[in-house]
Amino acid sequence: MNIVYLVFGDKIDHYQQVYFSIYTAMARKSSDDRILVIAENPDLFNSIGKRIEIIPIDRKKITEWEGEHKFFWRVKIKALEHVAEKYPDEDLLYLDGDTFFYEHADELRAKLESGQNFMHLEEGKLAKLKSKTERKMWQKMQGKTYSGIKINENSAMWNAGLIAISHKNFACLKLTLDLNDAMCADGVTRRLIEQFAFSLGLNENSGLKPADHVVGHYWGNKNQWNTLISNFLKVAFMKHYSFEKIIEEVKEMDFTKIPIRVRESSTQRKLTKFVDSFYEDLKPVYIRK
Repeated sequence: MNIVYLVFGDKIDHYQQVYFSIYTAMARKSSDDRILVIAENPDLFNSIGKRIEIIPIDRKKITEWEGEHKFFWRVKIKALEHVAEKYPDEDLLYLDGDTFFYEHADELRAKLESGQNFMHLEEGKLAKLKSKTERKMWQKMQGKTYSGIKINENSAMWNAGLIAISHKNFACLKLTLDLNDAMCADGVTRRLIEQFAFSLGLNENSGLKPADHVVGHYWGNKNQWNTLISNFLKVAFMKHYSFEKIIEEVKEMDFTKIPIRVRESSTQRKLTKFVDSFYEDLKPVYIRK
């Protein structure tokens, strides 16, 4: 099984998240599993480069993968196509950086081998979801057909923080890409198009199953997790942990102590932003050379 990450841009937090997720994968994967990182800044993985496979990409390739509609997250679909083409006989488990393994992957591996596809979890039927983006998507797409798939009351949105595809079903990546491009061409609200395209495309082959009982996804509480990860990596650096020591420490972590999702008050967020606007730094002082 190939465990795949994609990271690009310059935000160091994103690379730290991938590092931590890789450590949790190494703590719970099979010795036969391969970890691949598709990275715009591959040098940031030099410290573990011998233990993983790095696939460098540059801004030109990213722009190419965005396609004619210049859709940022189309890159994820193309990246998985790239891995599937490189290893056509090996199952694929993609993870966003803001994830972690808290159980062994044996069950996922066995079911992938038998032809089952997974995504992280089902968020609900698109027709019933409440966010502004999802309501707009449903209003635009209900009753329409994209790449042979009709959007109806049973069309479900799955979370794309984890995407696991059996090698027997790699044809669904072409379908996912076609769905994504058709939605872009139709002017569908963009933010979740790639996720919905995966939800529809992967479900056509095997009927999707959730994998949230194996992998956690802290998209709803990144601030606390980023602090934990940053502190962990700092301590590992300052104490000069060996790789083996890092994995031992990760195995001992209690991931139940920090929530993966918290409900943020929109009123508090707006008030904080409003108040902060009155307290910008004044008269900063710099050293002179």
